[in-house]
Amino acid sequence: MNFDDIFEEKKKICLSFSSTSIFLSLVSHNKQQNLIYFSDNYEHLFNLKNEIKLIDPKIKVVIVPEFDCNFFSNVSPTKEILSRRVEVFYDLIFSKNKKIIFLISIPSILQKVIPLNEVLKKKLIISDQDKHTYEKILEFLNTNMYEKVEFVRNKGEFAVRGDIMDIFSPNEKRPVRICFNFEEIESLNFFNVEEQKSEEKTDKYCLFIASEILFNDSTIRNFRQAFRKIKISNKEDFYKSISNKIFLPGSEQFYPILFSNFDSIIDYFSDELIFIQSNFFTNYSDTYNKFLNEFNEVNSSIIKESTFLQSKEELFESLEKKKIVVLYNYFIQDNEYFIFSEDELFLRNKTKNLDFISRIISQKKKIIFCTQSKINKKKIISFLTSKQVEFTESKNFSFEILENNKTNFHISNLSVKSSFSLVFENHDIIFLSDLDFFNKITKRVTQKRKSEDNLISEFSQLSFGDLVVHMDHGIGRFNGIRNSNVNGYSQDFIELIYHNNDKLLIPIENLELISRYGSNEKKIQLDKLGLQNWQNRKALIKNKIKDIAHELVKTAAKRKLIKADKIFYNNLEYEKFSSYFEFTETSDQIKAIEQIECDLISGSPMDRLVCGDVGFGKTEIAMRAAFIAISAGYQVAMICPKVLLVNQHYETFRKRFDNFNYNIFKISRLETYGKRKEIKENIKSGFIDIIIGSHSLLSDEIIFKKLGLIIVDEEQSFGVQQKEKLKKIKPNTHILTLTATPIPRTLQSSFLKIRQISLIKTPPVNRINIKTFLMIYDDQILKKIVENEIKRNGQIYYVTPKISDQILIKKRILKTMPDLKFAIINGKLNPKDIENIYNDFFDKKIDLLVSTAMIESGLDNSNVNTIIIDKPYLFGLAQLYQLRGRVGRSSVQAFAYLMLEKNLKLNDERLKRLKIISQINKLGSGFSIAAQDLDMRGGGNIVGAEQSGHIKEVGIELYYKMLNETINEIKNQNIEQNEWSPQIKLGFSFNIPEDYIKNIDTRMNIYRKISNITENTSLLEIVENLKDRYGKLPQSFENLFKIIEIKILSKKNCIKKIDDCYEGYVLEFKEDEINYIDKLIELARSNQKKIKLLPKSKMMYVTVVKKKLEKISELKKFLKLLLSLKDEK
Repeated sequence: MNFDDIFEEKKKICLSFSSTSIFLSLVSHNKQQNLIYFSDNYEHLFNLKNEIKLIDPKIKVVIVPEFDCNFFSNVSPTKEILSRRVEVFYDLIFSKNKKIIFLISIPSILQKVIPLNEVLKKKLIISDQDKHTYEKILEFLNTNMYEKVEFVRNKGEFAVRGDIMDIFSPNEKRPVRICFNFEEIESLNFFNVEEQKSEEKTDKYCLFIASEILFNDSTIRNFRQAFRKIKISNKEDFYKSISNKIFLPGSEQFYPILFSNFDSIIDYFSDELIFIQSNFFTNYSDTYNKFLNEFNEVNSSIIKESTFLQSKEELFESLEKKKIVVLYNYFIQDNEYFIFSEDELFLRNKTKNLDFISRIISQKKKIIFCTQSKINKKKIISFLTSKQVEFTESKNFSFEILENNKTNFHISNLSVKSSFSLVFENHDIIFLSDLDFFNKITKRVTQKRKSEDNLISEFSQLSFGDLVVHMDHGIGRFNGIRNSNVNGYSQDFIELIYHNNDKLLIPIENLELISRYGSNEKKIQLDKLGLQNWQNRKALIKNKIKDIAHELVKTAAKRKLIKADKIFYNNLEYEKFSSYFEFTETSDQIKAIEQIECDLISGSPMDRLVCGDVGFGKTEIAMRAAFIAISAGYQVAMICPKVLLVNQHYETFRKRFDNFNYNIFKISRLETYGKRKEIKENIKSGFIDIIIGSHSLLSDEIIFKKLGLIIVDEEQSFGVQQKEKLKKIKPNTHILTLTATPIPRTLQSSFLKIRQISLIKTPPVNRINIKTFLMIYDDQILKKIVENEIKRNGQIYYVTPKISDQILIKKRILKTMPDLKFAIINGKLNPKDIENIYNDFFDKKIDLLVSTAMIESGLDNSNVNTIIIDKPYLFGLAQLYQLRGRVGRSSVQAFAYLMLEKNLKLNDERLKRLKIISQINKLGSGFSIAAQDLDMRGGGNIVGAEQSGHIKEVGIELYYKMLNETINEIKNQNIEQNEWSPQIKLGFSFNIPEDYIKNIDTRMNIYRKISNITENTSLLEIVENLKDRYGKLPQSFENLFKIIEIKILSKKNCIKKIDDCYEGYVLEFKEDEINYIDKLIELARSNQKKIKLLPKSKMMYVTVVKKKLEKISELKKFLKLLLSLKDEK
C-alpha cells in the first residue's frame, strides 16, 4: 500500500475509531519516519499504545505525559513524569526516522515547554575514550537538575562515592557506573539498580537534562521579576527560598514563569507526519479556557506575564508548515476523503451475533478474530469446530496475515474495542472484536516466578542518637563512630553514652554485641556502667521469656501434635472451579495456592498469612482454599471486620460459586433475630457450607458441625484476643489470614516461623500507582482538589486522626465549598447511621466523606480516587499505607494528599514515616511498609500483655533474639551462642576511611553487616560488592576484613581473644566450651617449637615469619588446622 500517494492526494481520512491502532501501525510499517498522533482523550492514548505494541512490538510508542498536578498549587510534578517528558524531548530531537509513534493529548500541546535552544545545549556524551574530566561531568549534573543521592535507583539521580560516580540519565534505559582514575574515566559499566551491582561494560553514555523545569541564574531572575509583578499571595516563603537557590518541595509549581519565552512542543517536530482527530480542535478551545480559568483563580495577572499557554491561533500557526492528515471517525462519501475502514454494527445480544459469523463465513470473506482472553479464544475455537470451519491462529499479529489466502478465518492476539472492516484498496477484511460476541475478560499477565522472598535480614541502620542495647552493658545511646589510637594503631570504635554521660567504646569488629532498642522513647532510663543491674534484669527477663517461649511452642506444637484433618480436593471439580476464574493467575497467586494445597494435606493445622495489596488476588486464593474445604465435606467460616465488607464478600462468593451446588450464607447484626437463629441452626446441622460474618461469628452460640477452615480478612482490624479465640474454637482448624499490611505482631510471628507467609506482589493489569503529595494546607488548594475529582465524576475521602478535628474540617468545607454534598462519619455514631452513610456514599449520593481512620478496613469503592489525609504524622506507617490504599482500585489515576499545618515542626521519626509513604513509586509495597513499621514500632504482643514490658526492658532486637534462641532450646535444636565475640588484636590499623564512604549511617550499616558475618563466603561477597560500589578498598579497610576473617575462625574454635606479640600470637580459649582439649594437648606436644601451652586456657603460637601480612596468613592456616581437629569425630 503506497501511503505517500494517498497522503499527497487526500488530507482527510475516514476510519473506524477501533481501527486507529491498525491504521497507525500500517503507516509506520510502510513509511520509514516518525509519526505523531493528536488525541483529545489522554486515557485513550494508553489503550492505543497497548494495541499498537500487540500489532507490531518493534514499533516504539511514546506517550507525551501530561503534568500530574496544577501549577501554583504548592505541589510539584512527580519525578517520574518529569523524567518521561524529558525522554520524549530527547526522542523528538535526536531520534529521527526511528519508526517512533508519538501520542499527544491536548494539555501536552496546550502547555508550552522549555525553549528548544535551551535543550539543544543540554547533551553530553561520556566516553571511555574522551578526556571528560570528573569536574565537567559533575558540573553538568548539578546544573541540569539531577538529584544527588547515596544510591541511584531512579532516573534523574546521581551518586558520588570516592572514585565511583553513578548516573541515571532520563533518556537512557539503564544507569551507568563511572570509575575514575583521578580526573580521567577509567571504565564505564551499566549496573543493576536493585542489587547495585555492575553489569556489562559500555563504551559511551549520553547525559541529558533531568527535568525541563530548570533553576539557574537566568530562570531564577525571570521568576523573581514575574513573581513581583504578579504578586501571588501566600507564597512568599517560596519566593525567598528560590531567590536563595534553596528549592523546597513544590518549587516546580512556578514553571509557567521560569522562562520569558516558551516554545510549543510542535517546535520540536521536524518532518514527522501528523495525524489529528477531527474533534481535537473543538475540544482544544474548552481545555484552553479551563487552564485560563485556573490561572485566573490564582491571579489574573499570570496570563499577562506568562507565555506558557498556547492559544488555538498559535497552534494553527505552528502547524501551518507541517504535514497534517485529519482522521474522521465517521463515514463521509466525498472525493476529498480516503476511506480506510468502517464500523461493523452488532446487536446487544452477543449469542445472536455468533450467527453473523456463520453468515460471513459463507460469503468467503477474510475474518480476523481479535481476542486476548484464553477463555474467549477457547469459546470461538469450540464454535468454529462445531461448524466445521477451518481456521489458523497465531500468538502475534503480522501484516502478512492480510495477504494470506490459505484460510479465511484467523484468530489473533489483538485488542479491538469493536468490530470493523478494512475497505481500502479493494480489501474486504473484517476484524471481529471478541467483545461483540462474548463477555469482557481482563487479561492478567503471569510473571516469571521469583526466588523465595528474603523477609527481613536485619532491622534498619543505626542513626545518631538511637537507643541501643549492649549484650553486656545494657541500654545506652548511639553517639557515632570515633577513631582512636590504640598502641600506636588507628582504629574505629562505636561510642555509646550511658547514665551520667559515661562513655563506652566498642571495637567495630564486635558490633554483633549491639542491637537496636526499637523506638527512641525519651523516657527510657539509660543503664549505669559497672553495675550488675543490667545482667540481673537480663537474667530475669530470660526466665520470663522461657514461659512465653513455652507458651508459643506449646501453641504451635499443639497445632502440630493435634494432627489436623487432611483435606484433599476433588480433582475434577477443583479443576472446573479453577477454570472459571476470569483472569490468568499471577506467579505469586499460583505459588500461594500451591502452598495452601500442601498445608491442607499436611496433617498439621495451617496458619498462613497471605499478604498482598488490594486487588492483587487475595480473595481468589481464599475462594480456592474454601472450595477445597467444602468439596471435601468441611465447613468454612470467613470473618470480616465490618458488615459492609461481609456484604461485599457474600456477593463475590455467591457469584464465584454460582455453578456449584453449595450453600453460602452471611450473618451480621443487620439480620433479624429470627434469621440469625435459623442461620445458627443451619450451621450446627451442617446445611451451610460457607458462612461469612463479622465479629458475631466469634460468639459462643455458633456451633459448627464440621469446621475445616477459618478465613480472616483484614487481619489488622482484629484484636489479639479475638484472633486467639479463633484458634480455640477448634484447635485443629486450618486458618488463612488475608491482609495488605500485616500488623507488626503478625509479621514478627512470621519471622519467628510461628506462622507461614505468602506474599502477593504482582499488580493487576492496568493498575496505576497512587500519586502521593506531601503539602501545606490551603483552603483554595483543598477546593481545587475536590473540584478536580468531582469533575471526573469521582468521590473523595477526607480522613482525620481525631473526631474533634472533624468540626474544623466541617467549617473549612462549608466556608470554601458550601454546595458540596458531604457527610461526617466516626465511631461515636450508632451502627445503623454508619451503615446508612456508607450506603449513601456507595450510591454516590455523597461526594466527600469526612471520616476517622475507620475507613481503612477493606471498603472497596472503585469510584473513590482521591484521599485527603489531615495531620498524617499522627498515623502509623502501615495505617497510612492502608488509608492510601482506599483509593486507586481501578485503572483511573488516584491521588493521595497528605496535608500539614503551616510552620509545623516534626520529629525525625514522623518525618521518616511521611517521607517513606510519599515516596512510594511502585505497586505492591504493602509488605515492605509493614516491615518498616515493625522496625519503627516494634512487634507488639505475640502472647499476653506482659510481653511489651519485657521488650521495654531489653529492646526489641535483643528480645526477639532471646525469644528465638529459647524456642530453639525448647525444641532441642542446636543454636549458636552469640552472647560473646572474640577480641582480635593483630597489630595494625583498621577502619572504613571517611573519604572512602562519607555517609556515617552507611559506614555504620556496613560495620554492623560485617561484624555479623559468620562465614567467609559471605565476607567475600561483601568485599566484591563494596569494590563495585565504592572502588578499590583502602588498606585500612582491607585490614578490617582480615580481622573479621580471623574472628570467624576464632569463634568456631571457641577462642575468645587473640593478641599479637613479637614471637607470634597468644590465643585465649573459652574454658567451658572447649570440647577438644585432648587433641589440643596432643598437638602442642608434637609441635613444641611452634605451640606453647600457657596458664588460664591460653596458648602461644610462634610464627616463622614476622612481617604482618605473612604472619596473618600463617595464623589463618593454624586456625583452620584447629578447626579440623575440633570437627574430627
